[in-house]
Amino acid sequence: MNAIVGLCHFCEAHGPRPLFCTFTTDNESHTTESSKANVQCNGCTSLGPETVLVSKDDDGTIFCSRETVPNAEVTAFLRQAAIRSITCEVSWSKEGGVVYFSDTQGHVLSLTFQVRDTRARGLKRWFSIVVLMKDKMLLLNITPLLSEHMQRISKELQDLANVVFDDEQKICSQRALRLRTGRNDFGQSRSLMQLTKDENVFKRLHSHFTWMLKAGAHTYSETLYTSHDLLNKLQADTIKGSIFDSDICKPAIEGECISLRALENLLSKEVFRILLYSTLCGINIFIRTSFREPEIVIRSLSRLLPISENKTANIKASDGGEVPSLTVCILEEIENNTFSCKWSGTLPVKCPTIMNRIQNAMRNDKFNDNVLHQHIKSLLLEMLGTARAVKSAITSSSAKSEAVIKLKQILGVSPNDEVLLNFWMNAFCN
Repeated sequence: MNAIVGLCHFCEAHGPRPLFCTFTTDNESHTTESSKANVQCNGCTSLGPETVLVSKDDDGTIFCSRETVPNAEVTAFLRQAAIRSITCEVSWSKEGGVVYFSDTQGHVLSLTFQVRDTRARGLKRWFSIVVLMKDKMLLLNITPLLSEHMQRISKELQDLANVVFDDEQKICSQRALRLRTGRNDFGQSRSLMQLTKDENVFKRLHSHFTWMLKAGAHTYSETLYTSHDLLNKLQADTIKGSIFDSDICKPAIEGECISLRALENLLSKEVFRILLYSTLCGINIFIRTSFREPEIVIRSLSRLLPISENKTANIKASDGGEVPSLTVCILEEIENNTFSCKWSGTLPVKCPTIMNRIQNAMRNDKFNDNVLHQHIKSLLLEMLGTARAVKSAITSSSAKSEAVIKLKQILGVSPNDEVLLNFWMNAFCN
């Protein structure tokens, strides 16, 4: 578990300070380099600057206990945790630790407790055990487990100190001595080793803190999933045919067809604009070709309409016979690779919004043909959703009702979209 467990205390001379900390590392130098401590007194000293306690797990993880952390930023965070855990973040209920958060530095679980000391002010010393971590949710999840063990550690230290306190009181009652003499200057704070009369007290803490780090890692393991990995693990079916497929940008095999850019180059930009407008707005298109199969052009144009059984109903091949008298657009191949367009209508000054967006996408050099196809497909689906929403509103009220007018404004439907919208509502919104 990537965390730091520390023991802090309140020094009469230097205030709240960290004494001892345990962390995991993969840097061998952390097991040999000296600790950097600015303050030297008995109470603020634990192992000493030259001593490091090290344990190695079977998987190669190194658990290192020292007076200070070898990282300056983490050292500052640990000192801040010592101040807060002893001065303000105190749980008076004595039922577990306190969790507090900092998005800039990290998150802390702390347990504050008192240890009896005949030479301390009030005959007691303040100590705290803190767990520092960057992962807020992981810390919250393992708080019950760690808090219970932190209470056991504090109880063990208190029991050891109580034995020493009682022995010293039998020799001389400090409370009576202070009341009689008024003496309150007892020099430097004593170290935890002196308070407990246990030379192995910090080895005990190293063992306890190492267990906490290992238990937290075994209880909740952190696994970083990419969106693809997570979806594949939870619901594999949901990513089939989605953006996570490697070939998703390649259009489905729908027979032989050419890309829109190639079709525009083949027909010329003016002819292509007329065909684009006619396809989107439902104007009947008849195609006469002599040198190529008309189905190639029909399939290419049909990709400009949303998926529907009758999406090519208004785009047909002509066998050269009479064309219906309705207003139609006739695309005719005069000679090889030369096309002409006959249409009695004219393009509006302001074309439909989706037509402008398609043309802008075709001019975008960053889109290759496969990506362009998928982008246009998303534009068509967006417009289809708009058409369905407007048709549903019209069915509930009327086409000229205030609710429908406001809905069109919200959905961004402009007057130049009305012809296209009416066609899509009738053709694709059954």
